[in-house]
Amino acid sequence: MQGTKALSFFLILFLLGSCAKPRYVDGLEGKLDGITGDCGLLFSTEDLCLKTEWVQKPTESTFGEMTLSFVDRNDDSRFVDPIKDPFIVLWMPSMGHGSSPVKIERVDVGRYRATDIFFIMPGPWDIRYQLRDGFDVLEEKIQKITI
Repeated sequence: MQGTKALSFFLILFLLGSCAKPRYVDGLEGKLDGITGDCGLLFSTEDLCLKTEWVQKPTESTFGEMTLSFVDRNDDSRFVDPIKDPFIVLWMPSMGHGSSPVKIERVDVGRYRATDIFFIMPGPWDIRYQLRDGFDVLEEKIQKITI
């Protein structure tokens, strides 16, 4: 009986501590998979470079926003729309879950605005930049960050 109470107590402590409020780091910096010099992220299926920039970094109480710029691999002054749909998935590999969906809207040729970027808890996260055809992921690049 006493062992059951102790186990229940530790289980409750674990559950309360595992989904704490996020404590965001200022930098939101991490490694990018597939960086090729000044290109940023190379999507070889379309021969395009993706460059990202934070407009508003997410905080504990606000959503973040970033710009996505797709440029010709051989001429980074020429913005190009990808043939396939750009998509972002926020994923926490250590916990096996994601976060709320990110909204992406086209602003101009090759330029997109990603909004509603929110990380639901602290820890290591992947920002998965994808080119999709419907639900099929054709190519993906990953930025690893720690919140």
